[in-house]
Amino acid sequence: MPAKEYKRRILEVVAEVLRATGFRKNGSHFTRDIADVVHLVTVQSSVGSTADAVRMTVNLGVWVPALEGDAKPDIWSAHWRERLGFLMPEKRDVWWDAASDDEARVVAHRIAGAVRDFGLPALSGLANRRALLDLWRTGSYPGLTEVFAERLLKRLGTIVEAG
Repeated sequence: MPAKEYKRRILEVVAEVLRATGFRKNGSHFTRDIADVVHLVTVQSSVGSTADAVRMTVNLGVWVPALEGDAKPDIWSAHWRERLGFLMPEKRDVWWDAASDDEARVVAHRIAGAVRDFGLPALSGLANRRALLDLWRTGSYPGLTEVFAERLLKRLGTIVEAG
């Protein structure tokens, strides 16, 4: 069975978990509008994937529309971004591999469980732009450079305080 089929099967299981919490699926990208932010979950394939085996990780993000105008939410320009593995007990980048139907089934449930147990709680803690602003004010800005985060912090502070 080709790797594309393994990925499709894995995404189906992940989609079940995410749909139950209000996410919409578009390919391997999932979004959820919540309060005044957008939550993002992206299942990313590795360049190390082959025609017969898939290697995947999961990226999480929070996007603040008020900071971007008409731009579309995107994981790579999210205002908070973290790999799922860093939220898990391992606290490191985690990639999952599947080269058979059985491995795809196991990986699907492992990824879905990690998203449910670690990813969704992290996103729920950033359920509005005030929560993101409060996080940034602690000096923590996962996925951003310090210079960019400081610029966004000022802009977001102005937006939150105004309204």
